[in-house]
Amino acid sequence: MKKVIVVLFLVMAIAAQGKRKPSLKKADKYFAKMEYVKAKDEYTRLLRGRHTPNYVNQQLALCHDQLGLSVQAAQFYTKALEEDPSLSVAFYYRLAYNLSKNGRYESAVSAMHKFAQKADDDPRALYFLKHADDYPRIGMNPSTHYIEEAGINDVYYADHSLSWSTTDTLLFVSNRTKYNQKWVRKLFEAKEKGSKMPNTALYQTTLKSKDEPVYEHSLLSGRINRRFMDGQAVMHPSNKLIYFASESYRHRKFRKNKDVKKRQGMMSLFWAERKGKKWKKIAVLPFVQVGYTYVNPFVSPEGDYLYFASNQPGSIGELDLWRVPILEEGKAFGEPENLGERINTGYKEDYPFITEDQMLYFTSDRWGGYGGLDIYALDLKDKHAVPQNLGEGINTPKDDFNWVYNSKRDFGFLSSNRIGRQDIYRVKPLCEAEVKGVVIDADTQETVTGVAVVFVDRSRQTLGQVETDGMGQFATTISCNKAYTVKFEKEGYFYKEEEYSSGQGKEQLLTIVLRKQVRPEIKDNKVILNDIPFDFDQVTITTVGQRELDRLVSFMQENKTMRILIVSHTDRVGKETYNQKLSEARAHVTAQYLVDRGISSDRIEAKGVGSKEPKVKCDSCSPADDQQNRRSEFHILHP
Repeated sequence: MKKVIVVLFLVMAIAAQGKRKPSLKKADKYFAKMEYVKAKDEYTRLLRGRHTPNYVNQQLALCHDQLGLSVQAAQFYTKALEEDPSLSVAFYYRLAYNLSKNGRYESAVSAMHKFAQKADDDPRALYFLKHADDYPRIGMNPSTHYIEEAGINDVYYADHSLSWSTTDTLLFVSNRTKYNQKWVRKLFEAKEKGSKMPNTALYQTTLKSKDEPVYEHSLLSGRINRRFMDGQAVMHPSNKLIYFASESYRHRKFRKNKDVKKRQGMMSLFWAERKGKKWKKIAVLPFVQVGYTYVNPFVSPEGDYLYFASNQPGSIGELDLWRVPILEEGKAFGEPENLGERINTGYKEDYPFITEDQMLYFTSDRWGGYGGLDIYALDLKDKHAVPQNLGEGINTPKDDFNWVYNSKRDFGFLSSNRIGRQDIYRVKPLCEAEVKGVVIDADTQETVTGVAVVFVDRSRQTLGQVETDGMGQFATTISCNKAYTVKFEKEGYFYKEEEYSSGQGKEQLLTIVLRKQVRPEIKDNKVILNDIPFDFDQVTITTVGQRELDRLVSFMQENKTMRILIVSHTDRVGKETYNQKLSEARAHVTAQYLVDRGISSDRIEAKGVGSKEPKVKCDSCSPADDQQNRRSEFHILHP
């Protein structure tokens, strides 16, 4: 009875909450606390169509912007500015920024011009006016690298901000902290205010090879991971010290600052010392100033400088790239210096990384990128060089950042939210092998035109699709060292598949022979088709099998009174009882395929006979023998 009362009470409470009138005061309170998810939901309840107060549109634009929901943010910024063009110039900039994140570059240009007119002394406006036509166009800057998912990402939590710890070890940031927590810490987990996701922590993972996905990881142990938002970390060359970003609130003396008290986005740089397997003695770096942001440290290959991003005094934009000399084995530092206007703009410059051959990679949201954060490269050896956008594929309309690359092993990683969450991707140089071929008729030896040629990889992703030309020829390019399948299809010909593997940039020449389809024959009261093969221990009809069954469908549509019995067979591997069930399943799957393509079920019967009637009688069957024995036959019950 008590349980029933509790359930009724909960139902009534939920119903009462649903009927509660929306409250502007409550929405503003959430917004002031930077609880943007709750604020967004409450402001949304205040929408009243055309009669919505413009203030609500403004607040919804800001909430969606803070949560990274660029499509909705652009919509509400547009509504707010249409109703009140005199709003803060920041609204025009944020509108342009979110439009570019949606790939709407020409609309973003218009918004940026309005921003520049109203804020002509803003460094971002000055940069835009010099580079207004630099927005990307399709094919203007093709990628030189291949991007693939790294394997370590979680489907729910965010993973990003890597750095090399050793040659084969990576440090990264994730908010999957609950995985390794005791129940007490789970109960009192500190969460990020805006999204209510768990706080981020530092993890490490070991690479097994250049191409193998990264799966295993572990939480850094010791005092380094506590109830604070932690950011990117980097090891000192001695491997005894680690520099990392964390909430400024972590430093007690900084908590007196009103901005630090908010615990929202204010980060500082700390270091920790290794004691055994744990990190202890957490301390703020001596050059860090209270009330300013310091993030994403990186130690130069020579170990003489610590690079970082900050908005400390002397910065040009929202964040600038800085460096500071490392002294006394990493525990003392010189004076920080700004990297200058060749790199820093009025926008945000972040995530510095320098390779051993002196290429500086960094992230920026400057105008002229693909939207949001983009990755740029600068050759430090060339005093006249300017930063270059790394182009399509690497950069997208979303945020792409944190490029780390191993020049000797010729691969690296980057972080991106291109699919709606922050993930880590592996980066490898783009290498392509040209594949050419010709399709020939098996009987006439003449070339076949108009053949659809489709290239797919092992994960069934389409790599390319072409058609044979007037000479029966086709050509495309495939990534190097990649296993792939080519599918050939043309009406009136048997479907064909061939498996290949591309080399290291070497051209491949293929000659494909196709046979014309003929109507199925009737022999010994059976409809004679090519084998309907099944893979080992599977009941799924293969693509080759589908093409043969399509011939049977056409034949039965021509002979509308024909009734058939499908008899399915297995190979001799395994127990007979299991094979019997497997063959019955294959028979019913085959029958269902015919029904799905319009053949009435009352014209079809099906049975399985297991391995009792092999086509190839053998004591020690070869794989080819087993494949022939896994088949279906079609007996005519009525012509």
